[in-house]
Amino acid sequence: MEERGSAGGGVNLPQAARHVLFALAVGVVGAAASIALSLSVDLAARLQARFPWLLLLLPALGAASVLLYRALKLPAHLATDTMVDRLRRNDRVPPALAPGILAGTFLTVLGGGSVGKEAAALQMGASLGALVGRPFKLAPIRAGRPAIPRGYAAAAGMAACFGALFFAPLGSTAFVLELARFDRAVARHVPTLLLASLAAFALARITGIGDVIPRVDVPAFSWPLMAQCVLVGLACGAAGTVFGVALRGARRIVRSRVGRPVLAAVAGGLLFAGVVLAFGWQGFEGTGMPLLRGALAGHAGGVDFAVKAGLTVLALGFGLKGGEIMPMFTVGALLGCALGGLTGASAPFSAALGLAAFFAAASRCPLAALFMGAEIFGLAAAPYLALAVAVAFAGSRDVGVFGRGAASEFARLRARARDEGRRREGRKR
Repeated sequence: MEERGSAGGGVNLPQAARHVLFALAVGVVGAAASIALSLSVDLAARLQARFPWLLLLLPALGAASVLLYRALKLPAHLATDTMVDRLRRNDRVPPALAPGILAGTFLTVLGGGSVGKEAAALQMGASLGALVGRPFKLAPIRAGRPAIPRGYAAAAGMAACFGALFFAPLGSTAFVLELARFDRAVARHVPTLLLASLAAFALARITGIGDVIPRVDVPAFSWPLMAQCVLVGLACGAAGTVFGVALRGARRIVRSRVGRPVLAAVAGGLLFAGVVLAFGWQGFEGTGMPLLRGALAGHAGGVDFAVKAGLTVLALGFGLKGGEIMPMFTVGALLGCALGGLTGASAPFSAALGLAAFFAAASRCPLAALFMGAEIFGLAAAPYLALAVAVAFAGSRDVGVFGRGAASEFARLRARARDEGRRREGRKR
């Protein structure tokens, strides 16, 4: 995958300038993609709210998105988890993925499907980053370093688009690094990733177009508050494990058993619409942002988190296009808010804790959860978020919606290095 450059360690200043220009270009493109995604998906959500009968069209809209992927020559099962696998293998990210996931997410939200646009931003960013990187002909800044992998440009695009959408450049950069399992080919370019994310964030902040999550008041320190952090962390660790296992299992079963992606999308749309109409769960349709804002205001039913999680697994498991991240934020916030109501703690702040903790457990990306939580809710919340995230991450299985996390990968590499060392010692004897 990597080729060695020429010997020596000097800095190639023209290449360094190219990397800076590439980061700025990716930042501009990532911000534009984030804004386009926000406007289109928000339009779909408004149309769905105005015309509730669009839920009945979800099977047809799901089939249309799969047929669109086929027309764009995209793999029908290409979703966030498979795109992350491509990043980890340094495989090519198709340029057509950007318009494909944009249109697919629009169609799913238009029909009321429980999906988000944040993971769609990751896919768009990876596709556009790889495309933008081509004319720059990037090479190592220092001689003797490995050749630039394809995954680097895709990772820069992901950081930029995600940072613009959430106004969280630090958390977005950490998220990409954790998704790549801190692969050295990507991790050595952290300054470029961060520059791209900051540039996109600055442009998106000027327009104000993106997912604006309201802040909550941070309670004064107390031991009951620390206990609440632990309680929310434990609950989110358990719920995040169930969610991750359920979503990956549903996708695996549908992809292996159903066979025809169009048929799977139609079946998923029919099931989703039937369940929503049967139980009157229209309020759980779409990305979940209204539910998230309600939870952060202290309003959530006891089982609302389970309903939103189940509908998300149903929609994404059957191949409807869209993302997992905003639904994960919403599920965690609803669970945290419900726990706050049970214990008498601050329900809004418990919702904030749940947002970060559930995301850490379900995504296997604790640093991203902590940094994004601090950027969204403020530095004063960071110590409490850190405790809830640590408990949730430690108390959950390492099987997230994007596969195993960096921690298990490091453990696997250490074990392999240990075994190789023992074999070498055995040969010497």
